[in-house]
Amino acid sequence: MATTDNLFAAGSGGEREADIFATIRPGVLYAYDAPQMIHDFSAEAEIVQYLLHRDKPLLMGRAGWKSLFLPSPRTQLTMTINAGKGLLSLLSARSSADQTTAGVMPSGDVNVEQADAAQSLAWVANKHTRIQQGVLGRYSFTDDGAGTHGETREVATNLGVERMFRKDTVGIDLSVSYLRLERITPPGAEVVSRQDHQLNPRGTLSWRHDIDRQWSTSADGGVVFVNPVGTDRFNPEAERHSGRFAVAGAQVMYNKLWGRALLAARRDVAPNLFLAQNTIDDTANLQVAMPLPWLDATKRNPKLAAAGSIGVGHSQLINAETGATEGDFKVAHLDLSVGWTPKPGVTYGFRYELVYQTGDSVAQMELPSYYRNTVYFTFQLRYPDRVVGELPKQRKGMRSDRKDLMPMGSEPVVIDVLDDPGDDANGGRE
Repeated sequence: MATTDNLFAAGSGGEREADIFATIRPGVLYAYDAPQMIHDFSAEAEIVQYLLHRDKPLLMGRAGWKSLFLPSPRTQLTMTINAGKGLLSLLSARSSADQTTAGVMPSGDVNVEQADAAQSLAWVANKHTRIQQGVLGRYSFTDDGAGTHGETREVATNLGVERMFRKDTVGIDLSVSYLRLERITPPGAEVVSRQDHQLNPRGTLSWRHDIDRQWSTSADGGVVFVNPVGTDRFNPEAERHSGRFAVAGAQVMYNKLWGRALLAARRDVAPNLFLAQNTIDDTANLQVAMPLPWLDATKRNPKLAAAGSIGVGHSQLINAETGATEGDFKVAHLDLSVGWTPKPGVTYGFRYELVYQTGDSVAQMELPSYYRNTVYFTFQLRYPDRVVGELPKQRKGMRSDRKDLMPMGSEPVVIDVLDDPGDDANGGRE
């Protein structure tokens, strides 16, 4: 059950509509664990019933496949396929509160369809060198119900090399992506329809350092070239220019067997799948997931756990014709939750989410300013409470020694404190 004071993210000049709604997400997870592979197949329906704004319930859902292969002792291959459909205003509720971030979002009753597929291969060349390769394809379609449609298609590939030392890892990563960004607006709209084709190479250098067994830091920096190719079918005579943009990031992570905290700041250039346009994003986020000791002293299997994130961001749109930036968005996001697990597989939760978005006059031609408060009361039932061989949510290491990742066929080192991990050899205590 949830209630919100701005269901459709109406702007400051629009009418804010409150509502109460109930969401049911029945799902199934099938996990297959073999000596050199793990497969996860999942499917989840989403049934949403509003009290005031719709007579009939909405039916949405998502499905996915994740796999991990070990072709040889030095090689690891991962593959994923996902597809889903939902309301944009409800997408954040599909993630835990410590995983959400601040980002520019369209307003209105926006329907979203998404699909993606990815492959990643890592090969340990020797004791200190690791080579990584990846391929990604993704698709996104949005419809606000008022005549504005957005469609994003992306294909990307990357190749990277890491050199590991005692407490440090340095790496270089080269990638290139092809984007097709299309936005169709109704006649008379301030923003005209457009279709952009871009070929964007990127190069970054990264460094990770382990301070001790719990604390680690990382930093990276590089450059992205945004190069228009092809012709805009809506504006075939428009002249287009390329742009070059710096990207950089830094983060500090605290990592224990029973929880984690991450503070990150970043400047990045990436397509906004909901706007169908490239943006420059300056963000700062704090993410925390920790057990609460008030009901018992258990840390690895807590009855009460908290998760949350707070983030702020500044985003600018990249004009496909001039290659320069335009529009200035400022966003903030707060997401807090508490979960109580009285027995394995059963969790009751409370969650609060605040979204705030504003912008200058150019930005508000694209999207209005708005804010929204949402309160959730949740109940989760899982049977059986633990599936052997299930892949962890975390697959990208933050530490130089990579000890925050799960070895093949074992329990995750960094658990999700809002998912019951089951009893361990120490009775769930550290």
